[in-house]
Amino acid sequence: MTSDKKDYTTPNTRPIPILITLAGAGISCVVSILKQLSFGDFVWKLLTTVIIFGILGSLVRVFLDMGFKVDKKEEKDASEAEDEEAEKPSDDSDEESDDEKQTQE
Repeated sequence: MTSDKKDYTTPNTRPIPILITLAGAGISCVVSILKQLSFGDFVWKLLTTVIIFGILGSLVRVFLDMGFKVDKKEEKDASEAEDEEAEKPSDDSDEESDDEKQTQE
């Protein structure tokens, strides 16, 4: 079984919190405008939304980073196991060929 060795690069998760925050703030603005809220209520709801979605976005980023670290570790372990398996048959075949040479002499 052959495997293609690919360079594993961790995806850039840095913009995720800001994107989630902006999406939440945008939706909050649209809903507030449609409901025709007063300016004070609009600002408080927007501020609350930005804080909540900022925290949620940060948590999503942390969980994704943890997941990618686990994937990278599993991939590294799998590649090491494949390397060890690839080395074992070559060692066994060398021993067999040495035994065959001794029996032929």
